[in-house]
Amino acid sequence: MRVVVLFFILLSLGIAAVAQPVSFRDVLELEVPEPDRVIRYGEASPQFIELYVPAESSAPLLIFIHGGCWLNSFDVGHSHPLAHALRDEGYAVAALEFRRLDDEGGGWPGTFDDIQTALNTLHGKEGDVFDTSSVTLIGHSAGGHLALLAASPIMQRQNETLPIRAVIGLAAITDIEMYAQGESGCENAAARFIASDPDARNTMNPSLHPIHPQTILLQGTEDTIVPREQTELTGAEVVMLEGLGHFDVIHPETDAFPELIRVLQSVH
Repeated sequence: MRVVVLFFILLSLGIAAVAQPVSFRDVLELEVPEPDRVIRYGEASPQFIELYVPAESSAPLLIFIHGGCWLNSFDVGHSHPLAHALRDEGYAVAALEFRRLDDEGGGWPGTFDDIQTALNTLHGKEGDVFDTSSVTLIGHSAGGHLALLAASPIMQRQNETLPIRAVIGLAAITDIEMYAQGESGCENAAARFIASDPDARNTMNPSLHPIHPQTILLQGTEDTIVPREQTELTGAEVVMLEGLGHFDVIHPETDAFPELIRVLQSVH
């Protein structure tokens, strides 16, 4: 009874209850249809692209790189709700799967080679219903790390055929070297990723590259997996999302989704 009374007192004072950030399980429990099509870009099992194509022709193309600490324990499946919601907003979405740590050939450079090969494969589909002249890369967490690298002008020289209009990092890991110094499971995975080719540790660090001129980072203030320090990327626009956590940014039913749409509308 006292709890109920306190609740109504708070309402009468105009004090709203603070929602908790969503969890990874919350994302997985969202039920959405399967992708419209799947394109393979290599012979290895994880080398494929899931396509979500709206009814409108020549829709802007969003290329999504999922997170999961670079580990093959986390696959593209958890990106289905976000990809489906973006399609409903009129965007074509290509969600990439790729070799990760614990896959044969995963780590550096295999993981990043897969991203670049997938981008080139999508360019070859330019006659399809999406518009490859208007491409935005979006990456979440470790996928944000890969998206920032792929969009870097230095890396783009290896992928000149697919022009990237903007890159959006959702709770992106921008400095893998700094991140790998932590003690969480994901931070340990970052150290493993670096150890897959320690001589290339500078090459695989987005913070040491010139960034794409249209780089936007969305970060929840309550993110406990990727710290706010990862938004300190010179030249990037940073949008802080008050009260949101690491997985809110890929859950289409949180306040992060309309903010992502606003950002997309600003660059397309």
